[in-house]
Amino acid sequence: MNFFDQPYYSLLRTFGCIVGRWPLQTSLQKFVIGIVINLAYILQVGPKILADIVHSDDQELIFETLAPTITDVGAFSKYINTFINRKMINKLLDRIEEDWRLATNYSEKVILKKYAAWGKLMATGYVGFVYTTTVMFVTEPMLPMLVNTILKTNLTAPHKFAVPMEWIVIDKDKYYWLLLTNSSICIMVILTTLISYDVIFITVVHHAYGLFAITGYRIKNFPNNTIQEKNFSKFDPITNRRDINYKHLVSCIRIHRRALEFAEFIEDTFTGCFGFGIVLNLPTYFLQIMAASNTFQQKMKYFMFAVAQMLHLFFECFLSQQLTDLSMQVQQHIANGKWYDISAKSQKLLILMTMRCQVPCTLTAGKIMGLSIESFGAMIKTSGSYFTMLLSMQ
Repeated sequence: MNFFDQPYYSLLRTFGCIVGRWPLQTSLQKFVIGIVINLAYILQVGPKILADIVHSDDQELIFETLAPTITDVGAFSKYINTFINRKMINKLLDRIEEDWRLATNYSEKVILKKYAAWGKLMATGYVGFVYTTTVMFVTEPMLPMLVNTILKTNLTAPHKFAVPMEWIVIDKDKYYWLLLTNSSICIMVILTTLISYDVIFITVVHHAYGLFAITGYRIKNFPNNTIQEKNFSKFDPITNRRDINYKHLVSCIRIHRRALEFAEFIEDTFTGCFGFGIVLNLPTYFLQIMAASNTFQQKMKYFMFAVAQMLHLFFECFLSQQLTDLSMQVQQHIANGKWYDISAKSQKLLILMTMRCQVPCTLTAGKIMGLSIESFGAMIKTSGSYFTMLLSMQ
C-alpha cells in the first residue's frame, strides 16, 4: 500500500490528482488535466474582459467584474506555482513519508497522526466553506427564476450571470442556460485549483507542526540518569558514546534540524504566491460590496464573497502564526527540562539549540512581510482605509 493511501492524506491525494499535480500520475494524465484547467480559465476570464471592453462606459459593471477577475488571476497564479515548484512539492511529500519512518517510538507516531488528523479536519472544513460560498455566488442569478416558477408569477426574470459576461457573436438570451452552465463549471474548476493549492499548504504546514512537537517531546523526556549510572562503571570516563543524554540530545537536534529544513522548504515553495496574492487581493476586499446594486440579494452575494476573501487571508496568517509559536516553544521545553541533571557536554548542545530557537520560523509573503495575526490586522486596517478613501471619492 502506498504511504499516502492512509486516511490522513486522502484529501491531499484527491485534490492533487484532480489538478494533475500528484507525483504518481502519468505525464499524459497531467497534460490532459492541464488543458482542461487552462481552457476553463480562458472561457471564464475572456468573456469578462470582453464585457469590460464593450461596456467601458459603465463604471458599475467594471467594478462588478474587477474583483472576480482578480480572484481568477490569483487562483491561476497558485496553479502556475504548483507547476513551477512541482519538484519542491514532491520533495515535501517525500520528506513527510521519510519523517514517518524516522519516528522512533509509538508516542512520536501518535504526535504525527494527531497533527495529520487536525490538518485533514481543517482542510475539510476549508473545502466545505469555499464550495458553499461558491455555490451561493454561482446560483444567485437563478434565484429570481426559481421564485417566479414556484410562485407561478407572470414576471420575467432577467437573464443574468454570476458576473457580467459578453460573448459578442453568441446570443446570450437564446443560449442562456448553456452559457450559464459553462460559466458555473468553469468557476468550479477555477476554485478547485485554488482549493488544491491550499489543501497542499494546510497538509504540509501541519506536518511541520508535528516535527516541532516531536522535538519538544524528546527534550521533555530525557533518559533516566539512574539507569545510565547502573549501566556504566563509575571508574570509566563518560565519553560521548556512553553518555545517554548526549546521544539523546543529538537525536533532538536532528529532528529539530529536519523541522527547520521542512519549514524552509514550505517558505520557498509558497512565499512567492502569498506575496502575489496579497498584492492582488488587498485592494479588492471591499470592491465587491461597492459594486453591488441596490438589491439586498446582490449585496449579500458580494458581501459573502468579500468575507470569504478576508477569511482566506486570515487562514494563511493563522497557520503561519501557529508555525511560529510551535517553533518558539522548543526553547521553553529546553528551559523547563532537566538540563541541570546532564553532563556539561550535553548542556552545550542545549545552548546551541536555544540560540537557534531565538529566530522563529515565519512564513512570508514574497520574502517581504511576515504572515502573522498581527500582520493580518494591519492589512485589514489598510483595507479599511482604502475603502474609506473610495467612498469619499464617490
